[in-house]
Formats: sequence, structure tokens, C-alpha cells
Amino acid sequence: MSGLAGGDCVEMIEEIPAAIRFLRVNVPLRKQHRTAQGSEHLRDVILVSWLRQDGVVGWGECPTLSFAGYATESTEVAWQGLTTELGPQLMLGNSILAAGLIASTAALADASLDARLRSEGRALVEELLSDSSESPLAQTAGEARCLPRCVVIAELGAPLSELADLALAAAQAGAAMVKLKIAPGHDLEALRAVRAAAPDLLLAADANGSYSDLDQLRAVDALGLAFIEQPFSAELTWDELSQLRAKMETPLALDESLVSLDAVRSAALAGAVDVVSIKPARLGGMKAAASAVEFAAAAGMDVFVGGMLELGIGRAGAAVVASLPGCNLPTDLGPSSQYVKQDICEPIDVNLAGELIVPTGPGIGRVPDESRLQQYGVDEVILR
Repeated sequence: MSGLAGGDCVEMIEEIPAAIRFLRVNVPLRKQHRTAQGSEHLRDVILVSWLRQDGVVGWGECPTLSFAGYATESTEVAWQGLTTELGPQLMLGNSILAAGLIASTAALADASLDARLRSEGRALVEELLSDSSESPLAQTAGEARCLPRCVVIAELGAPLSELADLALAAAQAGAAMVKLKIAPGHDLEALRAVRAAAPDLLLAADANGSYSDLDQLRAVDALGLAFIEQPFSAELTWDELSQLRAKMETPLALDESLVSLDAVRSAALAGAVDVVSIKPARLGGMKAAASAVEFAAAAGMDVFVGGMLELGIGRAGAAVVASLPGCNLPTDLGPSSQYVKQDICEPIDVNLAGELIVPTGPGIGRVPDESRLQQYGVDEVILR
């Protein structure tokens, strides 16, 4: 048996694949995505195709950024790691270490899982709910679910009028919540403008670790937001975060600090978090993410699935995780059309009420369109 070592965050691989195909694609974004950590104008991501010995193919996505952000490796580091280290070792049947290649190992685990589920004719939601110790199997492969959405406004430094227009558009499109990317100097007035434009929507803020201390955050903390996500550095200890949380009026959400299922457990035990942002690619894959959802909900924390600018393959799996019973807050995941003009697979969509439609069918419910892979592909490696 070959496995992905490096902690409990990565699902064990049960079978050596007949082949692994790595595809690097560049898909232009509709508009630049600006946060405190940096900006992106296209999605430079890696898709993993896992060919089983029985001929069934599964897919995974490594939704890294051009820079090392969201507590994962950069796309270039992931590409080198997958094609020269992780992939070759798996093909030899060797166990591999996940250190420093968080999203890369998650993509392999997800592709392997998707292939197995397709071989068995089962949907991802069936697998995730059957693993749960508390949740009955309430969904089937053919039963569509729709989820309330949080629209993320990632326009750091944009004019207040533009932010207000985006918030109003989100409300008119059926959003249940708006979350604004903030940073010191780009926070209080921006949040007030968004609230004034969409007063009936829940409002949250995401700082991506850009505040150095609580004094910088005082005015924002007094606004009565639904939560403030990752205001402080992911380098802070659980004790330090716990002390800061105790002095805050607003619920504290953690994102970049939560790099594994162990981290979620440690944050909860330390009293360092109120709201958990679940990102499958950063936690080790979809099964690890589902375990984190179950643990966090059982511990009394609020839970939502955040986005990593995934394309359709990663977004499909994340949407299934967001449909699990423990996720009680609107998901950050939006439709494909919110980010790209054309996705690499059948797009993830919303219904007339603006809710996200969870994919159904075998595995994650999506497969890439080969013609679009050729259109957007910039590199490819096949290992046999």
C-alpha cells in the first residue's frame, strides 16, 4: 500500500495508479482579485488526472496562487513537487512526505478518491456522509442541494462607490452575506459603505492576517460584524490568538491558521476560534475537510467553506463539503461565472434565488472538457 505521509490531513492512497497526468492551465479571471497578500489576474492552477488499474479516471485540482498564499505553496512550487517528487514516488509505490506541499498532496488524494468513487458508481456526498459518526445519509447522488452564498468583495483599495455598487449587486443577486477584504487603512470607511449599500445582508470582514495588534482593529471590532476572518498573522500561537479573541467583541474566524485537521482541533481546545473557515485544498483534501467540519460543528463552532479561487474541479468538491450538515454559515463559493468567462468543465452555477447548486453524479460530479484543457493548457506531464 502506498500512502501520503505527513500527518492526519491527507487520505491514504489505496492503490498505485496506472498513470497520473498533471496539467497546468492558465485561465484568465474576469477581473483582478486583490487582497492584503497580493493580487491575481489569471488562475494558474494544476489539474491531476488519476487513472486506476481498472481504467476509471478521477480528477483533483491544486488551486494554488502565483505567490505562496493562503498558507499553501505557490503554483510553481506545486508543479515541481508534483511532477518531480510526489508523482514519481507514488508510481513507484513509495510513501511520500507532504511537508511544504499541502495543496499538492490534497490534489492527489482528491483525484484518487474521485477515481475510486467513479469506479464504485458512488457520489462524493455519499462517501463523506457515510464516514460521519453523527450525520445520517440524507443525500443521494441524484438529489440536488442549493446553498446560501456569501459574496466576497476582493477589491482592496477600490473607491467606496465601487464597493457599494458591488454590495448592492450581491444583495440583488440573492446573497445571504457579504464579506469584504480589508487591511489597515482600507477598512472602516469601506465596511461602512458596504453596510449602507446592503443593510439587510450579514456583513463580515477578511483581513488575511494583515493586522499587527488589536489596537489597529478596534474600530472595525466595534462595527458589530458577523465575524472578522484572520485579522492576525497565522504565525501567532494558539495561546496568543486565544488572548486576542478574549478581548474582541466580534467573533474570530480563522483561515490561514488552520493548515490541518490537527490545527482545527488545537485551535478549538485553546479557545482561539469562534468560526472555522474550511478549505479542502489546505486541509489535505475533501475527506479531511469533512472530518474538520464534523469536529468543529460538534465543538460548537460556526463553520463555512471558504474559496481559493478554484476552477470547476476544485469548486465542485468544495461545494459538496459545503453541503454537509455541520456547515451552518453561507459558503464563500460562488458560481464559475463570477470568476471566469469559461471554466474548464461544466460550470458551477446558481439557481434563480442566487443559491449555489451543489454538483451531483458520480464522484465530484464534474470532469474537465478536453478541448478546454487544450485551449488553456500551458504544460503537461504524464507518468506511467
